[in-house]
Amino acid sequence: MNNNQLSRSIPPEIGRLSSLVQLYLYNNQLSGSIPTEIGQLSSLKYMDLSKNKLSGSIPPEIGHLSSLEHLFLSNNQLSGTIPPEICQLTSLVDLYISNNQLSGEIPSEIGKLTSLVELYLDKNQLRGVIPQRLASYLHWSIST
Repeated sequence: MNNNQLSRSIPPEIGRLSSLVQLYLYNNQLSGSIPTEIGQLSSLKYMDLSKNKLSGSIPPEIGHLSSLEHLFLSNNQLSGTIPPEICQLTSLVDLYISNNQLSGEIPSEIGKLTSLVELYLDKNQLRGVIPQRLASYLHWSIST
């Protein structure tokens, strides 16, 4: 359902789709916050909510998505900090959260994401360092 003009918010009922493996909602006009119920999508491997107008914080419940491999939240209006629960996503290969309004420290636990290949944090107000064990092989960007 990407590249449409979908508007409004993501309904909390999305959490009922427990067998959902891929969620493509990028490049729409979705607004509001990411519902906490998104953490109930236990089979989800791929989530792309980038290029919308989503606001509020990244819900810590995202850390419950133990099968998630690809997370794209770039180009929204997300604010607050990166929840440390994101660092529980040990299968994560891609993490794109650039071009939002995120601030604060990059969680030190991000070094636990040993499957991570691409990390984009740029165009936010983040501080901190990328752990050396990730920085040596990771394709990443944290510039402001």
